[in-house]
Formats: sequence, C-alpha cells, structure tokens
Amino acid sequence: MSTNHEFFLMQLADSFFPSGMFGLSNGLESLVKHGRIKNEQDILNFIEQQIEFQLTTCDCMIFLIAMDAAKNENIEELVEADNKFYSMRLIKEARNTSVRSGSQILNCVIQMTLDKKETKIAKEFQMKIKSNETVGTYPVCLGIAMTLLRIPSESGIRMMLYSFSQSVIAAAIKLGIIDHISGQKILTKLSDKINIISSTIKKEPLYNIWQLTPLTDIFQMIHEHDVSKMFIT
Repeated sequence: MSTNHEFFLMQLADSFFPSGMFGLSNGLESLVKHGRIKNEQDILNFIEQQIEFQLTTCDCMIFLIAMDAAKNENIEELVEADNKFYSMRLIKEARNTSVRSGSQILNCVIQMTLDKKETKIAKEFQMKIKSNETVGTYPVCLGIAMTLLRIPSESGIRMMLYSFSQSVIAAAIKLGIIDHISGQKILTKLSDKINIISSTIKKEPLYNIWQLTPLTDIFQMIHEHDVSKMFIT
C-alpha cells in the first residue's frame, strides 16, 4: 500500500495548517458554562454523540460526495453539495466558521498544487465562490484538497473525526474542565470508534444526508448572544 499521501495528511491535520478549525469549541463552551458538561466522561459522551449524529451522517457524507465530484471534475455536484451543507448548518456562527475555514483550505491547497493538472477543478470551484454561486464550506473544500493531494477517502474521514475530537478536547483543556493527560485518554478511547467508522463508512446520496443534534444547536444559539466568550462557536 502506498504511503506517499501520509506527509500531506499530517500537513492538513496539523494545527499549524491555516484552516482555523483548531480554535473552536463546537458548542462545548456554552454547554460547560450552563453546567451540562462537567468532567472527562461528559466530554467523551459529547464527542461520541456529535460523531454519531452529526459528523458521520452529514459532514463526512458531504466530504465523500465532494471527493468523488472533484475526481470526476463535476462542478455542478460540488456546488450542490456545498449549498446543501450550508443550508443544514442552522447556527450562524457554525455556518460562517465553516465557510471561512473552507475558503482558507481551498486557497492554500491551490497555492500548494499549482503545478498539478488536478488544480483545475479547485480553481473552477473557487470562481463559483467568487461569483456567489456557492460559499465554500469546510467538508467540500477539504474533499477537493484531499483529491488534489491524492489522500485516500478513508484517511480523510479519519482526519476529520480526529480533528473534531482534538478541537473539542483542546477547548475543554482551555476551559479548565480536564488536563492534557485526560485529553489523551479521551482520544485513546475514541480511536476504535473512529477507525471503525473510517474503514466502513459508505457514501450516501445527497438526499439521504441528515443530522440530529438539537441540544448542541440550542446551546450554540445561546452562545451566539453571549457577551463574553473564549471561542467563536
């Protein structure tokens, strides 16, 4: 099995990469503030629930659709998936954050791969953003990036789930709920679940995509109106 993609996978997963996805709490800050999450087990439960009812059924599906569309140079499918995902992000902060991160990833990867013929579809999608035909959400732009860098979809799913988990754990540490060692323990407990999902997940049609995280949505809405906050979401 070729491992040539691993360097680029580490590059995209690194907090040094300018995606902006590592400064988010993904609703955790508001849940902690209102006493809904208090300890290590609560954080683990929260991450597992978000993975099961949002990331696996929605974010990862959009990502897989985007990867296939980018490989096939199907710009219409990319735009449709992008607008679908944007419409499903009910929280304004979450929508805006996804668009900012997606645009940064797309621009950065285009600059990284200017000598590759695959860059054509990325540039075409970027033009669609500039003409306001689409917005450029995180999972779609990440799918395009993975395609340009020839990273397998399984590795991409694993990275998405890890990055989400890591960002929540980092937020929990900053909020003083857990320490760094507890954070690593949580990641270790999540490893089997993430590896199983990444190796078994199958792309679904766009009309089959769903998410169900009402409590997190409500507390993210509350977070939007907080005067004092540490994180964007």
